[in-house]
Amino acid sequence: MMVFKDYSKKSLWNLSIIGLYIILIYLPDITRYKNIVMGLIGATTLWYLVRDFKTICKIFKNNLSFSLLFLLLTIGYSILISVEPSISIKEVNKPILNGLLLFSITFPIILYKEKPTDIAKMVMIAFAIGLLVIMVKDLLLYYFEYKKKDIWPFTWRSLPSHRDFSYSLLFFFPCILCAWFLAKKNKVINLILLCIISFLFIFTILGTLARGAWIALAIIIIFIVQINRQWLLLIIGSAVSLLLFISIVNTPFGDRATKTLQYKLNQSDSGLRFSNGTQGSALELILEQPIKGYGYGNQLYHNVYNERIKEHKNWIFKKSIGPHNVFLAFWFAGGILGLIGILYFCSSIIAQGIQLIRKNQGIIRQAALVLLMSFLGVYVLRGLFENAYINQVGILVGLMLALRHALLNNQSATLLDKQQ
Repeated sequence: MMVFKDYSKKSLWNLSIIGLYIILIYLPDITRYKNIVMGLIGATTLWYLVRDFKTICKIFKNNLSFSLLFLLLTIGYSILISVEPSISIKEVNKPILNGLLLFSITFPIILYKEKPTDIAKMVMIAFAIGLLVIMVKDLLLYYFEYKKKDIWPFTWRSLPSHRDFSYSLLFFFPCILCAWFLAKKNKVINLILLCIISFLFIFTILGTLARGAWIALAIIIIFIVQINRQWLLLIIGSAVSLLLFISIVNTPFGDRATKTLQYKLNQSDSGLRFSNGTQGSALELILEQPIKGYGYGNQLYHNVYNERIKEHKNWIFKKSIGPHNVFLAFWFAGGILGLIGILYFCSSIIAQGIQLIRKNQGIIRQAALVLLMSFLGVYVLRGLFENAYINQVGILVGLMLALRHALLNNQSATLLDKQQ
């Protein structure tokens, strides 16, 4: 990449392997390649640990790292008290050990000597490429489904293969608005690119039929616009969204390409979440032993729910589909300690993100905004309505720790970025 052409081979290596993994993280059916890149990340991490262990330890002397440690301890507690310890141990492996913890530790170690502006550039580029790759993948899938199976977009038949794209789209989305803030707005080509990418993004995110993602997206757009003071963009975006909503709702209901989408836009509570549905039944289970908890793991929750359904005839779902709320999930797993752990962890990430945004300008500020909004969208806001995944949160934590450490070690870079 031309933006990194004058960098040392060492910096290019560090930035490239992290950026490449971010790009690949949500792509399906390429586990082998992701494992290769992760192996390179692991080997590089070990090399730096051996060479400069004392300096690297300083990266993790902060509140964000302590909140991660506390969360891990609460997860350890939830395994100890688990009603089925074998299930809890098995389910901790991928999301926590090989996800949250792995990324949170390896990313800042590899980037510990990089400049904050370089890390910020890598974040913006990796997120932008990741978003484009995901959208292309999703659009091609629509094409082949229609061509070979006569499956239309926005239908129940297309839902299973596209719904999971909502997580990646929400994860990468903030880079669009943050990149536009940095772009030269008087260039026609930049405006055309923004319109094209925005249209394709709206198409793909609507095609997931995930209302939780839509709500989270709307909220983080408002946050980004307010922080960057992009009022004109907000007005135009709101007008376009309103016209789009009206046109979809008023399309003839018999059209199979819009029938399901209309249903999703009009229905507000498919799981009857707060009345013996997903969250209501989860809260009933939790309140039976709110202090102790039951143990960690989605499968464990399913097992407990399916056992107790005989005692709760008023529950709507006769087979568990999960609590559909990340905070209830941790409360169920570790009792009050689990709830405190996830709240402390989330508040620490938010506090760190706000600090990075307030104290910096230019691309560093926008990269920090991307990380914070990605976390709020894909985990906190989405997690209020659905079973959000914590795996990729480790990427955001690791990048925040790396950016924080780089800024402490390169105060002059921050001043230079402000002047630009």
